[in-house]
Amino acid sequence: MTSATELSARLCGEVSAEPVWGDEAGTVDRAALHQEVDRCVGLLVRHGVRPGVCVAVQLSPDAGLFALVLAIWRLDARAMLLDHRLTEAETASLTRLCRPAFRVRASAAGGHFTGRSELAVEPLADASPLPDQVCLVQFTSGSTGRAKVVGRSAASLDAELDRYADIEDMPGKDDRLLLLCSPVHTWGLIGGILHGLAAGLPVLIPSAQHGAAIARAAVALDPTAVFGVATHFDLIGKTAELPRLPRLRVATSAGMATGPAVAERFRLATGCRLGQVYGMTEVGVITADLAGLLPAPSVGRPAPGIDVRVTDGELCVRMDGTPYLVEDGVPRFTDGWLRTFDRAVIDGATGAVTILGRADSVVAIGGIKIDLMEIEQTLKEHPDVTAAVVTFGTVVEAHVAIRNGLTDRALAAWCRERMNPLKAKRYYLQDRLIETPTGKVVRDRVQLLSAFRERTAAADDAARGNQ
Repeated sequence: MTSATELSARLCGEVSAEPVWGDEAGTVDRAALHQEVDRCVGLLVRHGVRPGVCVAVQLSPDAGLFALVLAIWRLDARAMLLDHRLTEAETASLTRLCRPAFRVRASAAGGHFTGRSELAVEPLADASPLPDQVCLVQFTSGSTGRAKVVGRSAASLDAELDRYADIEDMPGKDDRLLLLCSPVHTWGLIGGILHGLAAGLPVLIPSAQHGAAIARAAVALDPTAVFGVATHFDLIGKTAELPRLPRLRVATSAGMATGPAVAERFRLATGCRLGQVYGMTEVGVITADLAGLLPAPSVGRPAPGIDVRVTDGELCVRMDGTPYLVEDGVPRFTDGWLRTFDRAVIDGATGAVTILGRADSVVAIGGIKIDLMEIEQTLKEHPDVTAAVVTFGTVVEAHVAIRNGLTDRALAAWCRERMNPLKAKRYYLQDRLIETPTGKVVRDRVQLLSAFRERTAAADDAARGNQ
C-alpha cells in the first residue's frame, strides 16, 4: 500500500527545469519545487512535526502551499486543507470537528505560484486521533448544511491519479492547463495540481478570479485546457473581449450542473465545447466527459475503476470503507456502497450517467409530488434570473438572484404561466445568492433565509440613512 512519503516522492519527481506551476508573471520549475519542499521539511521538523500528526494548512494558492503539503507527506504526517478565504469563526467550526496538532498560515503575503510564503507554524492542543492510513483531511463544501470531514489515504490518491491519467481527453505533458477552480478542493487539487505534478503538465493560475482577469490570463498563458466550475465559464462566456483561444482543446466544468445557456455562450466565445466532471470530496472523480462529447444533461461515463449503481433512484458508488472521519448520524455508507444523495439514471447502452437532482429534492404537497430541482430549472429559464435555489419549509420557497430590476410580482406571474401555483409560494429576490468558497451556491434553507434577512436589513438601513 502506498505511503504518504511514497506519494510525495512520486509527485516531486526528479529535479529538473521542467515547469510545474505558473501565473502571468512566470513559472516555478521542478528544481525550485524541490528546494521549497526541503525548506518546508526543515521548518516543520524544527517545530516538532513528526510522522502521524495532522497539520492544518491555511494558505493562499501559491507555490509554498503545495510544497508544504508535499513536505508534510514526505514526513509521513497528515495534511488538513483549509480554504484561506474562511473566516476565523468558520475555521474554528471546522477544526472543532477534527482537531489538528499544528496549523500553518502565512506570516506575510505570498506571490502566487511564482513566489513563496513566509510560514508561521502554530502548535495546537487536544489533537484528534486519525486512522493510520489517512494522509489528507478535507471538508465537504457544506452547501447543503454542516460540512463533513473526509479522510483520504495515500493509496486512494495514488489510484485516483492513475484514474485521471486513463480518462479520455485528460490533459497530459504536452498540454498547458489553466486552473480556475480552487486548488485546495478536490477538482482543483487532484484533477489539477496533483495530476499536473504526476503527468508533467504545467498548471497555470490566473492572478484574480473576475471575468476580465480570467480573460487576460487566458490570453497571456495560452492554455490548451481549462478546468473550472460553472461560475467561471459563465464569466468567460460573458466577457466580450475574450479571443477564440485557437489552441484550446478541452474545457471542463465540475462542482454543479452547468446550464445549457452557459455552455453555449462559452462555445460561441471560445469555439470549444464545454465538458463535465461529476465527483465528490469523499471519492474524487466519479464520471467524466471532459470534451463535452455526450449530450447534456449527461455527466459522462464512470471513470476507470469506478463502480456505480442506482438504488431506489439514487446513485451509489462502490468503496472499500467509509470515507468519513466524523459520523453525523446519517446512513451514508452501507455494505460497501456510498450514497451520493443524487438521483440519477444510467444509460444501459453507453453507461453514461445523468444526474436528475438531489434525492431529498422531491416533496409532497397536498398529495402531489413536487420536484424542487424542476422548479429551479424553470426559474433559470427566465432571462433576468442568474441563479436559483428552491427549498421547502411549510411551503415552497424560491431564492433567486436577479438582474434588470426583476420584481417578485413579475417573476410570480411569469411562473404561473409555466407551472402549478403550488410549486412556488414565496420568492426571495437578491442581486446574488450566497456561495461556498468553492463557488457552489449554498442550498441550506436556514443559511439562505439568514442571508436574505441580513441583506434586506442592510438595504433598509441604507435607505433610511439617505432620507
